[in-house]
Amino acid sequence: MQPSVTLTGNVVNDVVLRQTSGGPVANFRMACDNGYRDRRSGQWIERTVYLGVSAWRGLAENVATSVFRGQPVVVVGRLKQREWERDGQKVTVIEVDAELVGHDLVRGTARFARTSRGPQTADLAREVELAGDAARSGSSTYVTDGAGWGVPGLAAVGAAAPEPGREPGLELDPGPGLEPGAGVDGSVGDATAA
Repeated sequence: MQPSVTLTGNVVNDVVLRQTSGGPVANFRMACDNGYRDRRSGQWIERTVYLGVSAWRGLAENVATSVFRGQPVVVVGRLKQREWERDGQKVTVIEVDAELVGHDLVRGTARFARTSRGPQTADLAREVELAGDAARSGSSTYVTDGAGWGVPGLAAVGAAAPEPGREPGLELDPGPGLEPGAGVDGSVGDATAA
């Protein structure tokens, strides 16, 4: 495992997203202030280091849609060194292979939006609602919304008024031979889901 570095600075160009055989990659350059106080003169010496940053796969796509020129960012990643020769001169470049990229919240605010990766809580809540509607109308206890997501074994609490002190909701359908709310041993308990 290689050690990681944490860098803060400003994005100095537009993020470039390209497709490679290894998946999508996003590249940008960042300027990191590296000032220091000169002990001899006592003056503050401003020095800026420019580094290239590469982000791969899912991180690349998120960086391409979230990070823009001029924004302050925090980058965590591994340093890598590339060398080549140009016009007889040896060129060495230090870059960062990013593991994490985020906005520097010391210098501003940001809003987070989760990326879609399969069914999320809202999708599952919709499935439960569809299953309840289907059960109240007397159809099957396995319902899908057309996208293929289903909730097997859910049945709505009857359309009649709920028991006193009990909210209407969904219960697991115990299957044939057991009444709703029955445990494995057949005893009836409170098994409702709010």
